Amino acid sequence: MNTKNPFKNLDARLEEVPVGLKEKVMSDVSKAKLLLELSDLFTDAFPVSINDLFKNKPKH
Repeated sequence: MNTKNPFKNLDARLEEVPVGLKEKVMSDVSKAKLLLELSDLFTDAFPVSINDLFKNKPKH
């Protein structure tokens, strides 16, 4: 049975990533972050705002 410890490779020197690949990954990450923020807005903050808008408040 071949049991090499993969955690020993963590100390190895990291290789440089091609610029085009790095830009594509960062672009994808920023798109995912935007989608998460928009979904948070419409699933959390937006309904609360609508409820507060239409809530019956006592008149003074």
